[in-house]
Amino acid sequence: MFQYQSSEKYNNCFDNKFCSNVQIPSLPLKGPKSFDQILHYIHKSIEDEANAADFYRRLLKEAPNKLHCEFIQHAYEDELEHLQIFTKLYQYYTDCDPNYCVAPVTLPCYKEALMMALIGELNTVEAYRNVQLSTMDQVIIDTFYMIMVDEQGHATMFSTLYNSIPCK
Repeated sequence: MFQYQSSEKYNNCFDNKFCSNVQIPSLPLKGPKSFDQILHYIHKSIEDEANAADFYRRLLKEAPNKLHCEFIQHAYEDELEHLQIFTKLYQYYTDCDPNYCVAPVTLPCYKEALMMALIGELNTVEAYRNVQLSTMDQVIIDTFYMIMVDEQGHATMFSTLYNSIPCK
């Protein structure tokens, strides 16, 4: 059975050369963004969620089987919910409704569309993480975190769907 044994060399971290060179990062980790920049990210997120929902609504019509339909439907419904949440967040901070337009993307072949969805979700995860790390506003951090986790799940689903289609 393993027993933890304390090491004398790490008991006093201030005497250890490694520990004394470690710098604790300042918050926010990605550097503070201005309130206008954060509002811009929220507005861009509204547009992106609306565009993703439109893309998935159209992709759903191309789904070849029940599993594909279920995964795409789930992502579609999440994107609509995210759109609502980001809209409420924007309204909370501005007392205004956001103006945006959906810019439909041409659907390539089904497998290529799945790859586009996967890449889009991964890019969104990274963008939402960066917003979280650019503010100390807990409402914004929590909102972007909650939605980022959903987007990571969508990426996993789209990867699964993409890899289930045989190569030609």
